[in-house]
Order: sequence, then C-alpha cells, then structure tokens
Amino acid sequence: MFKRKFVFVIYIALLAFLSVYLFFKIQERDIIIRLNNNNLSLDAYKVTPKQNSSLAAFSEKVKNASALDDIQIHYQSKKDPRITYFYGKGDYDVPPMISGHFFSNADFDSAVPLLVVGKNYQDKLYHPKDQAYLKLDGQYVPVLGIMGEQYASELDDQIFIAASVATLNELNTSHYRIVLDMTEPLSAKTLKKQLNLATAKSLVNKNFIISHESWLSSHLAQVLGLMAVVVGVLAQMLLWLLASGKRFAEATFLKADKARFIFDEWRTYSLWLLLGLGSGTLFGILYFQMTSYVALISYLLGIAILCSMSFYLLIKARLEKEGK
Repeated sequence: MFKRKFVFVIYIALLAFLSVYLFFKIQERDIIIRLNNNNLSLDAYKVTPKQNSSLAAFSEKVKNASALDDIQIHYQSKKDPRITYFYGKGDYDVPPMISGHFFSNADFDSAVPLLVVGKNYQDKLYHPKDQAYLKLDGQYVPVLGIMGEQYASELDDQIFIAASVATLNELNTSHYRIVLDMTEPLSAKTLKKQLNLATAKSLVNKNFIISHESWLSSHLAQVLGLMAVVVGVLAQMLLWLLASGKRFAEATFLKADKARFIFDEWRTYSLWLLLGLGSGTLFGILYFQMTSYVALISYLLGIAILCSMSFYLLIKARLEKEGK
C-alpha cells in the first residue's frame, strides 16, 4: 500500500515539476517577445500627430503634458528599423543592460548625441580610453551602455539615440513611426486629447482571453503541455478511484462505516496529492529561476482543488451506488 502511494507521489511530483518548466518556458518566451519589440509593453501605442512637426517639438509637447508623468517615446526610423531616437520623461521601464547604463533625464538635454546599443555591437565599438564609441554615419558617437539578455532577440541589433535638441529639430515626425509607452496605462482617448493626435492605436491587438493574438500561437506547445498535465493528474485520480472501490468492498465486508470510509479515502488522496504537487513544485522552483510565480501557483492550486473536489464527489456517488 505504501509503495503504491510512494509511486503516486513521485508521479504527481514529476507532473508538477513539468508544470514549473512549462511556465518557465512561457516566461522566457514572453521576455523574448518583449525584447523583440524594443522592450515595449503590451500597453504601448502607435500614434500619429494631426500635424507634421519636428521630433523636438513633439517631445516638448509630451514633456509639458500634465497627464503624462512616466512615459517613453520611440521614434523608429522608417528607413532603418535598427535606429530609434529615444526620449523619456519620469520613470519608465528600461531594457536589460549587459554593461554601462541607460539614458538619464539629463542625457535628453545633451548638446551631443548619446547611444545605447544592442549586444551585437560590442565588437564594433571603439575604445580609445575609458569611453566607448560607435561609428555612426561617419561620426564616432559616445556609447553609454550595451543592452541585452541571455536570450537572442531583435533588441541585440538596435541602436537607441538620445539626440541633441538641434538634431531633433531637423527631423520630422512624418518620417518616423512614433510609439508611446507608459508605466501606468492610459486610454487612447486621453493620449489623443493630451497630444492632439490624429490616431492612437494599440501596438498589439488585444482581446478578452489572451493578451494579444499571437500569444497563443507563440506558446501553443506550453499550453498543450499544461493541458496534458491536467489530464495526467485526472487519470491518476481515476486509478485511485478504481482502487478505492476494491478497498470499499473489503470495508463493507468488515461492516465499516460508509461515510467514514469515504471521508478517510478523500482525505488520504488529497494529502498525498498535495505532497506530490508541493514537492515537485519546490524542486522546480529551485531549479528554474522565474520572474513571477503567481500564475504557476494559481494553476497548481486549481489542479489540487479540481481533483480533490472531483474525487470526493465521484467516490461518494460511486460507493453510495455500490452500497445500495
């Protein structure tokens, strides 16, 4: 009997460990998707001003907008997708840095251009002394930091530029794809009103079920894996139910209390289930470094509650039927 329960715990623990791995892969893929999108969030907007103006004038409008406290602007070149003129106000999410640092607020008022580049430019930098430079359009421009993660992404080939006001005055909004990203999401209506925009469209399509249309296709293997884990746990529950029927027949022969037997069987199953889920989850968390555990814990608790309640109802219905 103990050997069977031990095998049950190992089986459930392996499924829980697999769940941790699948959630880890989902988070890893989400990070790559965000990095591929210049580290912009799902709440970012692609905007179009009503009137063509210089990048400097548009940045000044954002700077003076009272409702826009923590925001970043990406002026993405339509000619060269690697080039992004960057402006930030307040606090905003910055890309992961391998070395150096990202732009500070003072850098946006600099008289000279400054760069933050992707990690694929590391071997192309010029280091005369302590300062690194990248040759861009025939000029050596100071590099403040290098962006990147352990994962390969499109961010690795990006060049973010904090240009001087003089340079931004020479560049027109019509030549750039303008993306706004806020720490605290705002409605498109508020953005349009604050900045006199013609359009403000979400950078990604959203719906009620998933964050954006490509999410399910990007994580299909992991989702199918998580569904398989649920099926695997339910299958083991059914096997326990079959064994319970045999034990119930033995208990009936010995004139044991039926209600007591059902409760004891449910309690035993639930405790061993929690032991398996808990041990597998613990080993998984120790092995895989995740940024958040909320979705994982919610998923496993959901499995525990679903299986425990289903087991109780099924064993009660079945054994009451057999006991008639």
